[in-house]
Amino acid sequence: MSRVDDFYKSLKEATEYQTRCSRAWLIGNNVIFVDCRANAEIELNDAKEDMELSELLTANVGDFATIIDTANIKSISKEARDWYSQVQNDNPRNVSVALIVSSFYSRIIANFFLGFKNSRTEMKIFNEKDAAVEWLYEQLKIKES
Repeated sequence: MSRVDDFYKSLKEATEYQTRCSRAWLIGNNVIFVDCRANAEIELNDAKEDMELSELLTANVGDFATIIDTANIKSISKEARDWYSQVQNDNPRNVSVALIVSSFYSRIIANFFLGFKNSRTEMKIFNEKDAAVEWLYEQLKIKES
């Protein structure tokens, strides 16, 4: 079974957690998958809530990677963007972040995240979820060696 197949099998078995703007799962013990809700309008409190959930999911794990499907985001406030840029580097265990895009707007949002200065976390934009999954597992493998 491939890593992508393992990911989808584990996703079906994982517990789903919800915030106002997203749903999230801890896949295995090292991948967080975040799916933004349709027409999500992320404000500062939403960004904080999402990051608190991420911290909760990874509290008892070592290095991990994150996939964020941004396809459904309608907007992110300036305050939320600024806050994300400040806290993005806070977790050295987050090895990599894959951002999945499907529109011009979601690509703009993803490029904002790629523009973080001095980021210790490897980030990359993908059009396809399967490619993002493969890349994340490769990043985790590199980190292990």
